[in-house]
Amino acid sequence: MNNPLLSILLLSIFFILNILDAHSTWLVIKPNHYNREKNIIARFFFRKLGILRGIVLFKILLLLFLALIIWFFVLPEYLTLNVSILIGDLIFIIVVLNNYRIFRKL
Repeated sequence: MNNPLLSILLLSIFFILNILDAHSTWLVIKPNHYNREKNIIARFFFRKLGILRGIVLFKILLLLFLALIIWFFVLPEYLTLNVSILIGDLIFIIVVLNNYRIFRKL
């Protein structure tokens, strides 16, 4: 777990999962079903900017925020970084699977 190459792999998976989250979120809330979004901050962005621009801006801000946290707190320690990203990956796997499950039910 204390390997910089593993960090790159886990971050790549995290990035792909965020793209899938954006896609699945778009499928669930289009054309204007904002109430289906459970994250109130994301829902605010979607209502103010529209779904597509809201998703893109929210994801950019979220990833920048997470990058800053990684940069300041866990970057020097690969074990901590990898465990943190793995937890994030697992959370986003659940979120993405749930979004696609909801979409299939619609």
